[in-house]
Amino acid sequence: MKKEIEVKAKVSDLNIVKIELEKLGCVFGEPVVQDDTTFVNFDTDYANFMKDTNFLRIRKTKDKIFFNLKRPQSNEMDCIEREVEINDADQMIGAIELLGYHKAVNVVKTRTKTMYNGMEICLDEVKDLGSFIEVEKIVDGDGEEVQNELFIFLETLGVKRKDRVMNGYDTMVYLKNGSNYPA
Repeated sequence: MKKEIEVKAKVSDLNIVKIELEKLGCVFGEPVVQDDTTFVNFDTDYANFMKDTNFLRIRKTKDKIFFNLKRPQSNEMDCIEREVEINDADQMIGAIELLGYHKAVNVVKTRTKTMYNGMEICLDEVKDLGSFIEVEKIVDGDGEEVQNELFIFLETLGVKRKDRVMNGYDTMVYLKNGSNYPA
């Protein structure tokens, strides 16, 4: 089964990474603000990794709304993922809540994307967290093996192993602020 497998690292200066990618011929799209609300159906510690647990998300951009389901596999960056564009966020949120899910975390970021050798590369400025690079592939295969290959690519851009992040932005915001929704 195809999965979204990604790696992520904190970076001090996105412009330096962007220049390295442009040297490889990458062309970037326009920056897009993404406002993500994650929903869960459990009350245990959000930050404990839970294989095969569904995390639901509503992503709003300037002109589109998406519903997304992620189910982590070997780690948070190795997920079965399904996404569909929707018309009405409020109706979808109502359906999600009827399924027993509740709002857990909100993440706002500005994302700039490019593609390179079958990889989607995102340069992200995340509110309350800072600057990150994320590289992902949609593939079959061992998540950790693919993640190692992806990180070797990041190292060619000057990204250091010590800056690797093993959590999604939602988990990082949760760890920093706790749930940012009232109980």
